Amino acid sequence: MDKTFVLTELALSLLIFFLAGKIKSYPSNKWRLLYIAPMFVAVIFSFLVDFNFISIGVYIACAVFLGWYYTENVRLRRVMAAVAILITGALASYLLTDPDYKTQNYYSDFKSAFENMKSHYVLDKEKGIDWDELYSKYEPRFKEVQDRQDSTMNYKVWMEFVGEFYDDHVGYTMKNDDDMRKAFCEAYGNDYGLSLIRLSSGEYVAVNVEGCGESFSIGSDKDPIDLREIKDKYIVKDADRNTISEVGIKNGTIITKWDGKPIDDYLEDVRFSLFASPDRENEDFYKPLYVAGMGGESVEITFLDDNGEEKTVTAPKLGPYISRLYDTIVKIDGGIEITNLEWQEVNEDTALIRISEMAYDSNSYEETDYAEMTRKLRDEIEELRSKGVKNIIFDLRQNSGGSPYMVEGVAGLFAPVGEHTSYYSAVIDEDTARFNRGSDGKYIKNKELTYMGEDLWHDGKIILLVNGETVSAGDDMTYMMGDYPNVTVAGFTKTNSSCQAVGSIKMQEGELSFSAVPNLDPDGNVAIDTFTDHVGRVPFDEKIPFTEEVIAAIFDRGEDYQIDYVVKNLLD
Repeated sequence: MDKTFVLTELALSLLIFFLAGKIKSYPSNKWRLLYIAPMFVAVIFSFLVDFNFISIGVYIACAVFLGWYYTENVRLRRVMAAVAILITGALASYLLTDPDYKTQNYYSDFKSAFENMKSHYVLDKEKGIDWDELYSKYEPRFKEVQDRQDSTMNYKVWMEFVGEFYDDHVGYTMKNDDDMRKAFCEAYGNDYGLSLIRLSSGEYVAVNVEGCGESFSIGSDKDPIDLREIKDKYIVKDADRNTISEVGIKNGTIITKWDGKPIDDYLEDVRFSLFASPDRENEDFYKPLYVAGMGGESVEITFLDDNGEEKTVTAPKLGPYISRLYDTIVKIDGGIEITNLEWQEVNEDTALIRISEMAYDSNSYEETDYAEMTRKLRDEIEELRSKGVKNIIFDLRQNSGGSPYMVEGVAGLFAPVGEHTSYYSAVIDEDTARFNRGSDGKYIKNKELTYMGEDLWHDGKIILLVNGETVSAGDDMTYMMGDYPNVTVAGFTKTNSSCQAVGSIKMQEGELSFSAVPNLDPDGNVAIDTFTDHVGRVPFDEKIPFTEEVIAAIFDRGEDYQIDYVVKNLLD
């Protein structure tokens, strides 16, 4: 439509140029309609397809013709028409010759996705969503995105929008991979050589510091989020990467101010994150990480030196912060790097099984039949017990979710003997494809979903090691197994607290996912997900303190502190 609009205005400009002298020869007020024709066309196009910022020059050209009302000079009229022809001709040339130019439909994407989500998002009451307020807030912002045709701005506004739901099943991905990588580099700020985290004692400290221990290096060929090609365009080649380490900032150094202000003052400015944290405590844990990307070409970092004295250093921008941010999250949240469902010996008394996703193979995932996996796992558990193993650690850190049927296939082996309820489904109105609520506002319970317990580990201890990225079916497994008598749930943070079944909307420029099918507990409440209080409702027994020793173990020595903590403190 942009090309049609510009070419139409160019044709009108040429027509009016050649008619400039003719109009004077045939005086009539009807000719004045021709003067306003370009602006009339512009208004019509704006109404039909929205004003586009890239066409601002054409609107200026249209305004030029309105000046014909104030002069009868043919020469001046032709000069004005020539200016309009040059403007519209230059833009037409650009639009027709640039192979990468395409008007993106950001605004229509928002409008269609919003209406779909409004009709089918199943947690609006539980989350306290005011749809009218949301639309009033974001409609003009997406209109601005459309005007500017800015893919990074589109990503940022969508991420702010999905953050309103406090639901990690509400998410946005861009259709174009290059635009997505560009948005990652531009949306999360600048890398000044460190990340920030808050200790359990309340102080903010530097972590993943450039040049220290096992920390991320911005110049490394290894990129944790696979942004190497596009990231190189943003790297500041002549920036001194050793600025902060040379003045004594290292992993664990207390940071008191960021650009002259306490870190607390920036937390409300964190508008979006790589993943949602529905539980408020989890959100508070991750937020400081994003503050470390805030600033301009440089930031002033105030810190305490080894003598406890406050000092300030000006740290230059090294490049985009996204890679260090992502690497920091992985170092804190990542589980043991072994294959999904693989066992590893911790010591003679303890075995660990890694479950990074709730998937066994493609056939079982599609058909919901995990009998083969359950048989294999049962044999492995029996073998461990025969060897005298007393404890099992389930490493569910950064578990991305998957099939709830796999969860039942695993959990049933450890559940007390007998039948257990996992969830109730909800009654759906087939005509509207919406789930019905009763007079009490709760969804109406439908079928009960159950599984059988075998209690194979009755005399042993079980640890579920989790974090804020243990989501969906990972939440599900923690919800089900967390109440077994011999299970302890531990981690730096609780699980994510997002566990309804997911639907998605494919748009022209991206895809929006959201919670679309409710899972209910025996009381008819939505299970697992947080409500307006933002308090997680999944079992959580042991919050592992985040201390200076944690920082040294993870970022200086590259150790798995949480496994060591569990063995020393929970498996005596």
